[in-house]
Amino acid sequence: MTQGDTGRGVDGSGGGWPLLMASPWRIAVRQFDLIRALVGRDIESRIRGTVLGKVWIVFGPLFMLAVYTLVFGLILDSRWQDRTGDTFLFPLIYFSGLIQFNFFFESVSRATTVLRENQSFITKIVFPLEVFCYSLVGSALVRMAIGLVILGAFHLPLQGLPPLAALAYPLLLLGLGLFALGGALALAALGVFLRDLAHVMQPLSMLLLFLSPLFYPLDRVPEALRPVMLLNPLAYPLEATRNALFFGEWPNPLGVAVYLGIGWLSAVAGYVLFRRLRPGFADVV
Repeated sequence: MTQGDTGRGVDGSGGGWPLLMASPWRIAVRQFDLIRALVGRDIESRIRGTVLGKVWIVFGPLFMLAVYTLVFGLILDSRWQDRTGDTFLFPLIYFSGLIQFNFFFESVSRATTVLRENQSFITKIVFPLEVFCYSLVGSALVRMAIGLVILGAFHLPLQGLPPLAALAYPLLLLGLGLFALGGALALAALGVFLRDLAHVMQPLSMLLLFLSPLFYPLDRVPEALRPVMLLNPLAYPLEATRNALFFGEWPNPLGVAVYLGIGWLSAVAGYVLFRRLRPGFADVV
């Protein structure tokens, strides 16, 4: 039995387009215990041997928020496009966007090397390789959740309870997670054959950071360029979650539905590419 045959048996995508379209969900459900174990292994491996251990997982985003508060809140006394005069709200707005950016980019950037780092699973045993991509997204999601807890801990005393529009946040995060999964699957498969991809990710992160409406609202972008900006999978959730969390503006339901739909298609397309390239992994690694 080949790796490709094994993959079809794992997710059931050999049953035609309906099952293929359901593959992101089917893999997550069928391999949930394995994905959870890999997420735990990944988090432990990143803090193994350190003195403070899991404290570092919390310290990173907390330190980032403290720096933004000092620089943008106290030193520069920045304001968010005249929509609020609160000195401490501006750093929170930045922080809320950066934890989403870090979640997405950590998922896709680490995918370029994840299969080569686990090549024994390709060459020696039959294994559902796509679960490594799920585990990357899961690990990044854990870190994002910690960032959200820190954001909430500062939001409550400074701004009170989030507005009701914040209830839309999970749907927007789901869409972003689907884009991250699709990107991780595609880049993991391509990264086996194109090792240069790993070196491209660092400059790409800077480009994506400044081409995302993170440090500025989307309406400040020239109107002719906005459709191009919206091709960035981060653009819509950054704008919508910021408006929901801090200004109480509900996202357009149609916009959310379209974003979720395209995100799902992205995850399916990433898996299709992964499945097509998988038979050649063993010959390359």
